[in-house]
Amino acid sequence: MLVPDLYEKSDCIHDQHSALEAALATKRSLVLVCKQWQHMAMRYLHRIVLIRTGLNLLALDHTLQNYAAGNGSFVGTRSPGHWTRRLDITLDFSDKSKCEELDRCVKRLADVIRSLPKLEIVSFAIPTSLGLNPYAVTMPFRVLDALRCSANSLRILDWSGCDFIPQVHQLEELLRDLPYLRVLCCYQLVWANGIIPSSILSLLTTLAVEHLVERVGHPGEGDLRKACVGLKEFIYYCGYFQLPRGLLIRYGEYLTTVKLYSTTSDCFGEALDLLSEYCPNLDRFIFCLCSLFSSDIKSLETRSFPRVSYLGVKLEVLNFYGLFQFLAHLRNKVPTLHVFQLICPRVVKKLLKEPFRASILKDLNELPFCVEDDWGNLLSGGFGTGSVAHFFHTNTYADRLIGSESPSGRAVRNHSGKW
Repeated sequence: MLVPDLYEKSDCIHDQHSALEAALATKRSLVLVCKQWQHMAMRYLHRIVLIRTGLNLLALDHTLQNYAAGNGSFVGTRSPGHWTRRLDITLDFSDKSKCEELDRCVKRLADVIRSLPKLEIVSFAIPTSLGLNPYAVTMPFRVLDALRCSANSLRILDWSGCDFIPQVHQLEELLRDLPYLRVLCCYQLVWANGIIPSSILSLLTTLAVEHLVERVGHPGEGDLRKACVGLKEFIYYCGYFQLPRGLLIRYGEYLTTVKLYSTTSDCFGEALDLLSEYCPNLDRFIFCLCSLFSSDIKSLETRSFPRVSYLGVKLEVLNFYGLFQFLAHLRNKVPTLHVFQLICPRVVKKLLKEPFRASILKDLNELPFCVEDDWGNLLSGGFGTGSVAHFFHTNTYADRLIGSESPSGRAVRNHSGKW
């Protein structure tokens, strides 16, 4: 995927590497036919570059250096780096890697990035292999600085891995030099009292972070009242952390989409109140929970619920009774809801498994909103006039569903909290 296709799937960059590998295999087959085909296919082969190993990095660096010196495979043609629009880096350094090897890789990586002047998408998905703990090794400045060579073209910048994370102050300085950045996914941001500089907010539409730290006295800039804010989507990998109140107070009115990954039941309830209070224009809400039990639904009765038209839910464990209680709660609490989506294939499969399929579909069809699977296929007709009240009065059916739990589908990718 390239810009602008990724704008609507900005939190799924790290899920596309297998598809990229398959596409690159096809392009390499075309290049190997003959010299003429290689020349014609060069711009397509190098449009998306995926660096998985040190050998990939070495070969690419060697190719780009040869073209820069005028010794490329095709004399008189521009460097293949001129065609590259997307760069994905998934280098995995084994425990036996030496510091000297890491230093050489860092130098080559910086040289490669400088040789790709028209990058639009850059993602770093370095697994936890550089240190004993996640986020133990920071990104060297020379690599971060090399991104400035694509400052006028860079639209999406993503750190999805558990290592090679930039230092906070260096990232701040880099972001001020990227005037057209639209999507940013990173581990942590620190700003003066939580106020993000207006130079970044003017075009940034999507912000995905694990930690948003408010630091009093941190040198900041910009006045929110004078800023042109383009931020529309906020993605928060919260874990056991609460949704940052300061960000919602300052920018909640601009948000139309919020996604909460790997949240707990308590944090989820508190997040609902915050979103209802500070995000009046919220239209799409996606969250991840371990499961939905009757006790969770009861605690939601005292909470506000944002008036959204779309609600996406990822569950790790399926509890039939809890799920249908939640759907009934939404029916009474969120009259604006049009689409409820279960973003978990195995949960959907279990939900529709015999002998409950006919009864479940009947209940879903009587909801006033559509119920979809993660591919957007309808599980219900939606916008009906009935209710699911009879579900809770049919003791035999309810008793069969209580306690029927199954491990949910998609494995957590890269680290906990990412679907």
